[in-house]
Amino acid sequence: MENSCELIELFERSYFETLAEKIYQKLRNKQEIKHVEIYANSFKNTKVSFEQGFIKNAFQKKAGGIGLRLIGEQGKEGMTFTSDFSDAAISLISSQAIKMMKAATPNPDFINLAFPSKKYTEVQGTYDPLIEDICPDDINNQMKPIFDLKNRTMKPIALSGGFSASIGTTFIWNSNGINQWDRFSTIGCSTEVSLMKNNIPSGGFDWQSVCQIENLDVSNVAETSYNMALKGLNRKGVDSGEYPLILSPLAVAHFLIEPLTDALNAERVYNQMSFLGDYLGKEIGNKKFTIQDDPFIPGKLGTESFDAEGIATEQTTMIQNGVLKHFYHNSFTAGRAKVDSNGHASRGSYSGNIGISNNNIVMASGNRKKNDMIADIKKGIYFEYTGDSPNEITGDFSGLIMTGYIIRDGVLGPAVSETLLGINLLDAYNRIEEVSQERKWVDEAFVPWIKISKASISGRT
Repeated sequence: MENSCELIELFERSYFETLAEKIYQKLRNKQEIKHVEIYANSFKNTKVSFEQGFIKNAFQKKAGGIGLRLIGEQGKEGMTFTSDFSDAAISLISSQAIKMMKAATPNPDFINLAFPSKKYTEVQGTYDPLIEDICPDDINNQMKPIFDLKNRTMKPIALSGGFSASIGTTFIWNSNGINQWDRFSTIGCSTEVSLMKNNIPSGGFDWQSVCQIENLDVSNVAETSYNMALKGLNRKGVDSGEYPLILSPLAVAHFLIEPLTDALNAERVYNQMSFLGDYLGKEIGNKKFTIQDDPFIPGKLGTESFDAEGIATEQTTMIQNGVLKHFYHNSFTAGRAKVDSNGHASRGSYSGNIGISNNNIVMASGNRKKNDMIADIKKGIYFEYTGDSPNEITGDFSGLIMTGYIIRDGVLGPAVSETLLGINLLDAYNRIEEVSQERKWVDEAFVPWIKISKASISGRT
């Protein structure tokens, strides 16, 4: 990245504030411009990938950039961005944004940019200074538990994965008075393990991403992926029919919760791309189904004090005893719905458009031990992972159970082979029969084990 400033400046709030003032002074007297928004971020990424237990490649990248959004009459919008912070580059994106704004299509639904919130809650644990100076040699030591899998009695025939560490900053400023800055860090690892027995292959995988390096459990990632591959060597088909399911936290997070948060996106709702669009204030699931969005849990991936427009985040109960209470909004969708934004604007980077996303998802726990839930099942399926996704408009799901196990007489048995699962997500939410006391973090979701009373299974014996 070629810039006129030293990299260290890109991590300082004062640098971005000076830059914002410089840009605004160039634009403030232009009558055709009604609103100005500046979104900037900077980052340093260190990444390592490996194959067969050896480092394949490693690199470190440092970069930053600024996005400029102008709003004119009738909601006309122009947006440009640059990774060059020189005066010439700033002048260029300013003139380009004006041209784009003038040529844009009117947007009658636009009301205003975000205003500063009355209160911002300070969050903890989202930045780890220990990651600032991390280097590939440090990463090599961190990955030792994964590399040690090569020494197991049953050695992997393939062992691959990666490690990443990032630090960054975000700065948001607009002509309505928003001026917010924060820094963040993430560190993560992943691995894929392949085993072979009697010419039958089996694979396992796991990953973890955290904000603090002390919370990264590489040993658990290694053990989970290896054990998944090991259990997959013993596979068996199942008869087609309807079976009760036990969903692991991994399945709950990616099969139940991820499509739910996508469906709660107000932009999707207004574009008629959500299977929950008609259910606000209505029952969508069992009374044991309660979901809270919590942006204030210390040290978690979804923790932040403000969203990508500078609006304060807030704790929100999205689903209460099975009833849909809220959609996720940014300022535009909130204005369209004539409600206040609940602080869920998102932006991938300075060059991206404003979208909507969730923070930390917390599902209420139940009153039973997960092992007791399994023990009660005479014949069922323990569902852990599928690579398939539901239809976002209807909620229908039909896909392969990539990782799952047969439950027989309350005991986990062989891994399922060539087994398909079919169910509508609304049926899945309503068929939640039991919820475990235990919960586990999967990315930004804190979720329990769940029993679903029945689902259609297509198998081959």
